[in-house]
Amino acid sequence: MFKKSKKSKESVQGFTLVELIIIVAILGVLLVILAPAYTKYIERSRESTDLANAKSAYNELMMNVAEKEEDPEPISFKLKQKHPGWQSPLPITVGSASFDGTNTDNWVGTPGRNGTCVVSYDKNKGVIFTWSGGIDVAVRPTYNGKLDETLTTLKKGYKRIGDANMNNNKAFFSNQTFYINGERYTTRVYYADSSAFKDALIGYTPKPASYDQSPFRKVENDYDHFTHQGFAYYTYGKDGSINMFTYVNENKVYQTTDEGKTWQDITPNEK
Repeated sequence: MFKKSKKSKESVQGFTLVELIIIVAILGVLLVILAPAYTKYIERSRESTDLANAKSAYNELMMNVAEKEEDPEPISFKLKQKHPGWQSPLPITVGSASFDGTNTDNWVGTPGRNGTCVVSYDKNKGVIFTWSGGIDVAVRPTYNGKLDETLTTLKKGYKRIGDANMNNNKAFFSNQTFYINGERYTTRVYYADSSAFKDALIGYTPKPASYDQSPFRKVENDYDHFTHQGFAYYTYGKDGSINMFTYVNENKVYQTTDEGKTWQDITPNEK
């Protein structure tokens, strides 16, 4: 007779409470580290889709230009991206147009949540990409105004466009006045295509700020502590017109593309 051997009981142990707490803490830290990177990756993917759609619209428009004598109808599409501004490093190029941080004749505005891109054609300018920040920007009011004597000053500056001081950190005009919705503002105005100031605007998205908080503050030639009403910057069109003029103060951001006759409230929605 063989005796049946007794099987030893194997004890099965789980995690202790302390071990579980440590694991949860580690997972929490990993989530904090990885979540922003994942969100940025998703947003870059959406932006890539928008840029691909813009290129497709550009190609379609150029085919229409080649086939027809008259200007073709603009092509527009809704944007996928959810965050304002560009996530990709500048400059960004689509077709024959590029954006390096400053609006041009062929690239206007910045993208945003629920925004659109309109791709149009002008025989004098070529293909124009107009980006909008979506519903939040569209419902904001448009104001009447005028650049007043500042317009004369800036146009005189265009006649000196080749001078050294129009291409370095001295390319600004102090104590310039203009009007928006009946209100008079006085501030320093920077030529945004000056080499020093152009670099300062790379990656910059305008938002309410004081003069001390301007992107030009660290590079401008002469700090003016008497300037209290924000700051402004502008670019020239090909004919010496004022292509874009943006004014920033502590409460609002305004922009005009018709030399001060009308102003758009482009203050970003911080909600």
